[in-house]
Amino acid sequence: GTLNWSVTDDGTTNGAADSYMITQTSSITYTVVNALSLHAAMPPSAITVAEDSANSTAVTLGMSGLAYTPGPTNESSQVLTYTITAIPSYLALFKSDGTTAVNVNDTLTLAELQGLKYKTLADANGTGTLNWSVTDDGTTNGAADPQTLTQTLSITVTAVNDVPVQTGT
Repeated sequence: GTLNWSVTDDGTTNGAADSYMITQTSSITYTVVNALSLHAAMPPSAITVAEDSANSTAVTLGMSGLAYTPGPTNESSQVLTYTITAIPSYLALFKSDGTTAVNVNDTLTLAELQGLKYKTLADANGTGTLNWSVTDDGTTNGAADPQTLTQTLSITVTAVNDVPVQTGT
């Protein structure tokens, strides 16, 4: 768009009204930018479990309430991609069936992300985070301009005192 304005003086020349006017124009350009994907629900609660507590059966991560939107209304047609970016070394990650493994850099649907489960690894413990990213396929002025939101879930597996093992006869 443009902004136009003029300035007029109330001068006189030789006793007669002799005003002058000058007109100016300024161009204004509004550039649309791709907004960051918005998280539309509360993030999952931190998890703390004992070592070896979930070795045989996968347990939910409690992420069923996750929801995301691509951004403002004008970006509602954008497609979101969900990618696992970090998994703590003391657990294994699975889809909701509890048997299909999920690894770092795997891309999931929102339903798969919401249904993630974990198993603790034998005799492993620690504190860390499960990380995932949500990336849109937005553009700005015709050029690809994806925006990424990074999310984390704190997971702690506490050490337990193991039963002594006999090693000789």
